Amino acid sequence: MNDGEPHSIIVLTFGPLAEKLGWKRKEHLIRQNTSISDVVESIGLTLNQQKGLLFAVNGSQCKSDVKLQPGDELALLPPVSGG
Repeated sequence: MNDGEPHSIIVLTFGPLAEKLGWKRKEHLIRQNTSISDVVESIGLTLNQQKGLLFAVNGSQCKSDVKLQPGDELALLPPVSGG
């Protein structure tokens, strides 16, 4: 793949994060070597909002430095609180 050629992934959001962003599922264009952290920044989440956020790519939990591939499904999972 050409470094400059964008490809798409699907980004999923849940709970209060989905409410804040106003969407639950969205196609997102990225370039080769884009990490989860890059995507999180590009959708406008600040460091405070990222605190406690968990990530899953294609159903497997992972860290924010994972590089995304064409067609990946990235889930942004807010921390769970209970009472």
